[in-house]
Amino acid sequence: MLPGAEPEQPPLHPMITRAHAGIHKLNPKYAMAATEAVSPIPRSEQVYSQQPTGFVDPRRPNDVCLLSRSLYGLRQAPRTWFDRFVGHVTSLSFIQSKADTSLFVYHRNGATAYLLLYVDDMILSASTTALLQHIITWLHDAFAVKDMGPVRHFLGINVQRTPTGFFLSQSSYVEDLLERAGMANCKPVDTPADAKPKTSAADGKLIDDVTTYRSITGALQYLTITRPDIAYAMQQVCLHMHAPRDVHQTMLKRILWYIKGTTTLGVQLRTASTPTITAYSDADWAGCPDTRRSTSGFCIFFGNSLVSWSSKRQNTVSRSSAEAEYRAIANTVFRVLLASTSAR
Repeated sequence: MLPGAEPEQPPLHPMITRAHAGIHKLNPKYAMAATEAVSPIPRSEQVYSQQPTGFVDPRRPNDVCLLSRSLYGLRQAPRTWFDRFVGHVTSLSFIQSKADTSLFVYHRNGATAYLLLYVDDMILSASTTALLQHIITWLHDAFAVKDMGPVRHFLGINVQRTPTGFFLSQSSYVEDLLERAGMANCKPVDTPADAKPKTSAADGKLIDDVTTYRSITGALQYLTITRPDIAYAMQQVCLHMHAPRDVHQTMLKRILWYIKGTTTLGVQLRTASTPTITAYSDADWAGCPDTRRSTSGFCIFFGNSLVSWSSKRQNTVSRSSAEAEYRAIANTVFRVLLASTSAR
């Protein structure tokens, strides 16, 4: 618990809302969810297990069972499920993205569909209702699926439909996070970070509760999925995860004070009349007081929608501000290529 905060609440996993997720499609307004829990083991692999407790054969107590299906809890289960799913969707003319192996893209006869997989939860988006129904039928042929309706909540992200597109936010996640940190009744501030120079790793005194610092920081990192406004502040806090001090804890608390007054902020995704990719980058020079490495950042727009952003300390020391800027540009171009590859 942070000093001066309320009693700490029971910990919440960043993915606690996953139970509300499923196979969701973004466009048109229809969705469904996968409910398959087990997958057949490939014939090329045999898996044995001990006899279940309470069902041991008294005549053959040392015998083992040959599994015909891969169950949750086995080391082979995630890989088996994913391999089976990839094999099925690729047979339907989906192409696995090289930038993100959990993203599958369908391009055929002018029709387009995107399928994003998270374990057995998926987001499905198709260009036409007819194509969507065909994909749903194809999935029914191999997996047990369940209709979840239009996507509203996925992995802690609230999806709100607007006349111009979608608004993504994590307001519920923010409220749970503030309760977890004991900061539900804190006083809000206007900015996530102050204008003072960057803190050093040797400033202040070491804090006692390192675990809570790391836990809250990790939970805030997941919030940056829909909150680019805290990306830089989070980057500064994450630099001191190995040995946080009281000044770094104050920086962390300031981010919590800020999100307390901005729980409804998020990212607006709009329909792109011209599907162009626009990127912006910037960098300071030798800003880190400990390593003299520079900090670079970028933001990438697809049409009028902000789709990617980052703030990160550069890997090497730049000998001039121009070199720091060029390194930032190179990293931005790399991210643009990833974004364009994912959309293909």
